[in-house]
Amino acid sequence: MAPDLWLYFLAVLAVILLPGMDMAYVMASSVSAGRPGAVSSVLGIATGGAIHVIVGATGMATLMVLFPHLFRVMLLVGTVYLLWVGWGIFRSADSAAPTQADVAPVSGTTIYRRAVTTCLLNPKAYAFTFALFPAFVRADTRSLLAQTLALCVITVGTQIAVYGVVAALALRSRAFIQARQSVMARLMGSMLMVCALLTATQAWASR
Repeated sequence: MAPDLWLYFLAVLAVILLPGMDMAYVMASSVSAGRPGAVSSVLGIATGGAIHVIVGATGMATLMVLFPHLFRVMLLVGTVYLLWVGWGIFRSADSAAPTQADVAPVSGTTIYRRAVTTCLLNPKAYAFTFALFPAFVRADTRSLLAQTLALCVITVGTQIAVYGVVAALALRSRAFIQARQSVMARLMGSMLMVCALLTATQAWASR
């Protein structure tokens, strides 16, 4: 791996390891829907990561730098969406006899789709793209396709590894968590909503 790609890997790893909306969604989906939820959520987040790389490498992210109002609109939409998902998880704790369907969608396709949306609407990923991509996508070295593919493989591979571990730990603790389902639903829902608000606030302030 070229030295610049090692630096990119370390930067990506540091960002992914920070607790945030993606991690919270993987944990909630793994606990509520078991192994199918874990796999679907991790793959969905990784798909969103690949799209982020393609968007950044092809220069589409530059539009949001030139037109900051576009970034703010995306930020508001993403925050509202994630607050809605978090509130749905939190509210499920009010059920007298909560089930897996109360906490999160049972369908793996739905969990995957929501995971992709969660990742795409995560302003932390866009801030990362704005700050880092200019240093790693160069017109005078490798082809744009080769550079995009390399960055995509690193990003997706790191996401699958980190969030895979998070999902595995959530699955191992699933019985304990489900025995306290009402409390954990409130905790996970609150965590997702707080992460959405904090990330959005920091991203808004940095603009």
